[in-house]
Amino acid sequence: MIKYWLYIRIGLVFLAGSTITVAQEIEPTMDINVDDLGNVSDEFQENFFEALKQKAITNYEKAIDALDKCIALDAKPLYLYSELGKNYLELKQYDQAVVNFTKVLDDKPNDRYLLELLYEVYFKQRKYKEAAEVIEKLVVFDITYKEQLANLYYLENRYDEALVIVDNLIDELGSDQYRMQLRKKITQKISNPDSQIARLEKKIKENPKEEQNYLNLIYLYSQDNQEAKAYKIAKELLDKKPKSKLVHLALYKFYLDDKKTDDAIKSMKIALSSKELEAEPKYKVINDFLSFVDQNPSYEGELMEVVKQFSDTSENSKIFTEIGNYFSKKNKKELALDFYERGIKDNVTNFNVLRKMLLLQLDLKRYEKAKEGSELAIEIYPSQPILYLIHGVSLINLNSPDDAIDILSLGMDYVIDDVKMESDFYDQIGEAYLKKGDVVKATEYKEKSTQLKEKS
Repeated sequence: MIKYWLYIRIGLVFLAGSTITVAQEIEPTMDINVDDLGNVSDEFQENFFEALKQKAITNYEKAIDALDKCIALDAKPLYLYSELGKNYLELKQYDQAVVNFTKVLDDKPNDRYLLELLYEVYFKQRKYKEAAEVIEKLVVFDITYKEQLANLYYLENRYDEALVIVDNLIDELGSDQYRMQLRKKITQKISNPDSQIARLEKKIKENPKEEQNYLNLIYLYSQDNQEAKAYKIAKELLDKKPKSKLVHLALYKFYLDDKKTDDAIKSMKIALSSKELEAEPKYKVINDFLSFVDQNPSYEGELMEVVKQFSDTSENSKIFTEIGNYFSKKNKKELALDFYERGIKDNVTNFNVLRKMLLLQLDLKRYEKAKEGSELAIEIYPSQPILYLIHGVSLINLNSPDDAIDILSLGMDYVIDDVKMESDFYDQIGEAYLKKGDVVKATEYKEKSTQLKEKS
């Protein structure tokens, strides 16, 4: 029995010259035994199983030779062409693969296994029109193939059709992050949204309580710079579904533009409290909130109230980092450090945030934290001299001057064409020797530091 491929989800980066990858399960083998071959000669059987053996050890050319011998003996069995197609596919001889798969499909047009193989061939050739025609047949087996179909329509610039497919899929199976991102990317490509607007207006009329149709229409109007209409639809949705949280993702912007500040703040809070709101839109709301508070500092308390809702999870790390940047600009060091520390937990590879956090820890005399953090950071960024400098300063203040001298001396090897930093290293080595009570060495390094400062 054929074991069909599991459902394939295509990951696409929708950019000019984008890379396309296909994530899929390893192709299962067809279980063929002697009884499946039908009434064939011993020589036919011998060649056929030789073909399977050669294919199993990736000798695809030899497998094809053996199959050709089978065809010379009896050209009727369709499984010969299926096997030929698979071997040509492995050899990337796609045209030959298509010829052989098509021979089987002419007789068995609804063979799902062969349709999936043919789809793979067309996709690898970037023949998206032909791939779409195959997927259209596969949809009857599994509705989730509509995701591939929408992607293929997108690649063919058939944006309206792609959007209809995605919306139908969401109606039938519900939304998830992938489908909503796919929908957004398709919508951004639509240059004339009139037909989609008309379609959504009709869907709202038919089902006035379906929230997603309103949200989609708001987005389309906004994309088309029809802000007044988008605002009107948002208010209609709020009227129909007063408990909706996602509508506030649009409303807060309209309220800000309308100078309804208190309503805007209220909408921001509601939107950010929604468990349905994903990380990226939440991040955007916070950025807008920070921009607003920057211009209106009296609302900083509202910002802090909103932030209390956020747990220290990886999806919120970017949000905490942005809030840290905000307080850092305001020179509110304690608050900035608190948010950087919350944001860095799942963002340790962000060097700029790491550096800001460690420097603030030094500035606020959190020497133990600065020591531990810089030690870990050096493992990630072993050629960044600032990390050695921070580590050394921490050790000096924790009464470990010998260790400080060692780490500072090591860090100096990474200072290149930076007189000020080199001077700082000499200065801190001098401080370490002072801590040891070695005034002669301390003076020597302090003088080197002074000389470099004078040069710069």
